[in-house]
Amino acid sequence: MGVLGLTAAAASASAPKLVDLQTVQQSIAQQHAAWQAKESWVSRLSKEELTRMLGVKNRKPGRLDFESRGMKATATSGVDWRNNNGINWLGPVMNQGNCGSCVAFANVATLEAQTSITSGMPWLHPSFSPQNLFACGGGGCDSGWMNDSAASFLQQSGVTDEACAPYTSGSTGVDVDCSVKCSDADARTTRIVNSTTPSSGGGSVDAVKAALKKGPLVTDFDVYADFITYSGGIYKHVTGDNVGGHAVSIVGYDDTKRAWLIRNSWGQEWGDNGFAWISWDDISGIGANTWSFDVPTSQGYLSVSAPADLEYISGQYQLTAQSQGTKSSDIQFHITDSSGRDIKSVSCANQAAQGCAAALDTTQLKEGHYEIYAASASLPSLKSQVREFYVLNSEPKMNLSFTPVAGVDLSKPLNGRPEFNITADFSPVPIQHVEFRVIDSSGKIASVKTNDYVLSQMRMGWRTVTVSNGSYKILFHGETHYNGKLYTVDSPSVNITVQN
Repeated sequence: MGVLGLTAAAASASAPKLVDLQTVQQSIAQQHAAWQAKESWVSRLSKEELTRMLGVKNRKPGRLDFESRGMKATATSGVDWRNNNGINWLGPVMNQGNCGSCVAFANVATLEAQTSITSGMPWLHPSFSPQNLFACGGGGCDSGWMNDSAASFLQQSGVTDEACAPYTSGSTGVDVDCSVKCSDADARTTRIVNSTTPSSGGGSVDAVKAALKKGPLVTDFDVYADFITYSGGIYKHVTGDNVGGHAVSIVGYDDTKRAWLIRNSWGQEWGDNGFAWISWDDISGIGANTWSFDVPTSQGYLSVSAPADLEYISGQYQLTAQSQGTKSSDIQFHITDSSGRDIKSVSCANQAAQGCAAALDTTQLKEGHYEIYAASASLPSLKSQVREFYVLNSEPKMNLSFTPVAGVDLSKPLNGRPEFNITADFSPVPIQHVEFRVIDSSGKIASVKTNDYVLSQMRMGWRTVTVSNGSYKILFHGETHYNGKLYTVDSPSVNITVQN
């Protein structure tokens, strides 16, 4: 879910930037703050666009008491679930795009990590659907949602896997109806056993630390304008206004740093590969409201490790699975086509480094989209989550085109944030990712924005301040990589002039 800078046509193309990077860097130096700032796709958004992303409603104000009273801190005390006893228990950093779905992403990220931790199986790699949680729970791109409501919905109704309801709101800026999900969604739904609030409107830092030792937590906080430029170090507010409430997952703390470690939902380009340390002394209220999840346990666990989610495969391919609680000889892979019809079962009887393996001849399958899961023959209730993958054994057909949205005239000098409607035609599989390219007179690519979840119809905005005034050529570039080959396509280009 790597959506970068995609949005609905909500903001004016000439809307001003929210924050000036040089001002932030000067304030950091003047106040001797211990963090670094840089431009990112988030910092290039206007105030209206960023506010739309900050989707926490009815946030309860408060600050934690950060003077520890119940435990004596040591120089080495802390937790980091990216490396807990040498194991990374977290899934990949996701990107919500320009939709106020941060609550759903924070809750899903926390649930995924806690599921792996509770199982004791770091290879489990569960993948739940923020789209399903957001759409069915009552969230909206323009209206946001509440963490209390998300936790309650996870317990009462649950959430499907990501393959059942892929996240598209970030690519379109449009809300999705709850009914848009796979036909067997009920059977693929996971519910938490309970949720607790280690802190609510303030309280003891020790309670939050103790909860973090069991797993990551959902939290919300006030985002100030300088935070969107964070790129490393220990963040503490130095300049800029309060923009709105945001939800993230706390995945660690460090007594020496006196800071929380958060996992954001703005992609890996933002921050320190999508993560940030936030000072206990910051005014944002980070950690004042937290939610932890108790997840169900199982008599056994299964996970498909190959293919990975949305992987493109071809030729002779080795399926692999990992398991606990059932014999390798009992495991079968089940493959369904895009209509949900079972088309192939493959026994997983061969031992492999990853667990067990089975051979798949993809040339016997029609090219296109498939789903796969593993199940135990001796324990019928033991199934893995569903993964999506694509079979591609021929040169893909790809075509890209774009038009400016209404009100944007490319024949006139551009400034602010013009937006484009993108049409992607492809067969038999989607284009893997699309880039927006700005090319200067020497042929150098001056600016690139990427989108890794490609739909047939998308919308993308571009901040003209990322380049100097002058003449450029703009186009969209698509790539599909499989079987050691890279296939590319460019849209027709348009000559433009930038005048900021």
